[in-house]
Amino acid sequence: MSTSSAPDTTEFERMLRCESYHAGDPYIRKVADEQAVRLDEINAEADVARRSALLKDFFKVEGDEAEKKKARVVIVPPFFCEYVSVLCELYDGIDEVVTLQGFNITVGGDLFIHKGCTILDVGPVRIGARTLIGPNVQIYTPTHPLSPEERNGLDGPEASKPITIGKDCWVGGGTIILPGVNIGDGVTIGAGSVVTKDVESRTVVAGNPARFIKSI
Repeated sequence: MSTSSAPDTTEFERMLRCESYHAGDPYIRKVADEQAVRLDEINAEADVARRSALLKDFFKVEGDEAEKKKARVVIVPPFFCEYVSVLCELYDGIDEVVTLQGFNITVGGDLFIHKGCTILDVGPVRIGARTLIGPNVQIYTPTHPLSPEERNGLDGPEASKPITIGKDCWVGGGTIILPGVNIGDGVTIGAGSVVTKDVESRTVVAGNPARFIKSI
């Protein structure tokens, strides 16, 4: 008679709800490790055609073959995230949305992400259609306690705040987007910016911290 039991997903479920959780939880580490294997395969593939095929599988789109071809998502390796997988939803035209398996990254069609992008997807990240992400952009959802005693190194709690980047945005290379930021549609962010607060649609921002430059 088997004595095996279902894994304890309590901390993982807390993570998905953006509540305080412990990142070292065995089930969370197992999930992250499984996704890392698939991501490493894509990043290591030198053949462009083969890598494109792997990406198309990675960003699997529901619907017929014609619909799948519309979902153009181009990522230049290396790319890093923690919890992405393969379930996707398709919407009409170029505004189709690819949702990565019930975890935390959702992207619109006609998306380009340049090399060196890191998305720490502890919390939800949504990137709109036709958005361009420059090289070495960092998108961080995790948060930690400010008190060093509560933070407690590897044994302390972690939480997250969702990030949204709208449609038709251009995020310049080296930009850092901090937890909880909402960026509107049609925004341009200057290279090297640190985005610490929400950005209104159709504006240009730049700097550390990113400041309003002009409306478009």
